[in-house]
Amino acid sequence: MNRARITITLKKELLKHVDGLIDGTKIKNRSHAIESLLSKNFAERKIKKAVILAGGKGAKFEGETKNVSRVLTPYKNKLFIEHIFDRLEKEGIEEVIVSAGSLGKEIKEKIGNGTKYGLAVSYLAKDAGTASVLKYLASIIDETFLMINGNVLADVDLNEMFNFHKKTGGVCTIGMISIKEPSAFGTIKLKGNQIIDFIEKPKAGKEESYLINAGIYIMEPEICQITTANCLSLEKDLFPSLAKKDNLFGYYLQGKWFHLDSLNKF
Repeated sequence: MNRARITITLKKELLKHVDGLIDGTKIKNRSHAIESLLSKNFAERKIKKAVILAGGKGAKFEGETKNVSRVLTPYKNKLFIEHIFDRLEKEGIEEVIVSAGSLGKEIKEKIGNGTKYGLAVSYLAKDAGTASVLKYLASIIDETFLMINGNVLADVDLNEMFNFHKKTGGVCTIGMISIKEPSAFGTIKLKGNQIIDFIEKPKAGKEESYLINAGIYIMEPEICQITTANCLSLEKDLFPSLAKKDNLFGYYLQGKWFHLDSLNKF
C-alpha cells in the first residue's frame, strides 16, 4: 500500500467540514475525507469540456407562449440548467456546449455566454437526435469530454469516473444507477465492467437488470468520427452498436441522482 502514516492538527471548525464529507459509502472515514480533498486540490483537471443535451419537444411553462427546452424548468429558485451548471463548475468543467436545436434561442436569452456561472457557454443549433449531435461536435472537440442529459442531475466525482474510463480503454463510459422500476429507462446488462447489451425502455416485468443509464457519459473524441449518418439516437442506435464491438463500459454512480420527470417525488 503506497501510503504513509502522519499526525496532523486541525482547527475544530475545519474538522467539522471534513467530518461532514463522511457518508459511509464514497468517503468512509476522516483519513479518506482528507485524502479526497487533497487529491481534488492537487489533481490536474482532466475533463474541461461538457455537452448538455437539451433538445426534445420541450414544454410550455407559465408565462411562456410557446414550447421551450425543459432545462428551463424552474426548480428551487433556479432554472434546472443552472443547477447543472453549478455541478459542472464545481467539478472543474470550463467549457459547456448546449445542444438544443430549434429550442436553443430561449436558453441563450436566459443563460447568455455563461460568465455568471464561471463557465464559457456556447450553443449547437443543429440537432437531429441525441447521437447526431456527435457528428456536429467532430470539428469542435478534440479531447476527452463529458456529455450529460439535460433532464438529470448527478452527484458524481468526475476525476474518479475519468480514471475509470481511461483504464477501460473504451470510447464511451456510461454512468449507471440501480432503481426499482427500470422499465421507463434503458436497462444495462454487464459482464464485469463491460456493457454487453443495452435495452432501451424494456417492458415492465421483462427487465434483465435494475441498472439503468443515468444520462451522464464520458467519451473520447473519436466517437464523433465513428458515429454514422443514420445513427440518430444514443440509446437505440449508438450504444447497442458500441456494446457489440466491446467498446462500451459502465461506471456505477454512488452519489445522488434524479430525473426531471421525478422532481415531484423529491
